[in-house]
Parts: sequence; structure tokens; C-alpha cells
Amino acid sequence: MKIKTVLIILLLIVIIFSGIRYLGICVSEKYDTQLEGLNPTTAQIKKAEKLKIKINRDKKITLSIIVISLLAIYPVSLIKK
Repeated sequence: MKIKTVLIILLLIVIIFSGIRYLGICVSEKYDTQLEGLNPTTAQIKKAEKLKIKINRDKKITLSIIVISLLAIYPVSLIKK
């Protein structure tokens, strides 16, 4: 296989897995930080807030990886034989 083809396939795989990870993070955020109706204690509220901050950071990192991978496809496609 050509190096160009291999690089594009690898970038597409990274984009797909990052997209799946982003969806998983969104779903886990909904269930892990939901405290409504549970009569939470202050410790549980603080834990949920810390978890929400961590999840938001992970979402930003994942989106950054997707964007960088998408931007990297164009220069790779310009590689000559």
C-alpha cells in the first residue's frame, strides 16, 4: 500500500474511534452527574462537580483530536507518489 493511503486510513480510524469516545463521554456525563431526586449530600455534590469538570476536559480533548485529524487529512492527501 502507498504511504498516503495508509495515513488516510489511520486518520479515519482515529476520527471514528474519537467520535465513539465522545458519544460515550456524553452518555456517561448524563448518568454519572445526575443527582436530581436522590437528595444528595454535599460530598456527593462536590464529587459530581469534580466529575463534570473532568468530563468536560475529556470532551474538549476528544473534540481537539477529531479536529486535528480532520485538518491533517488535507496535507496527507497532497502527498505525491
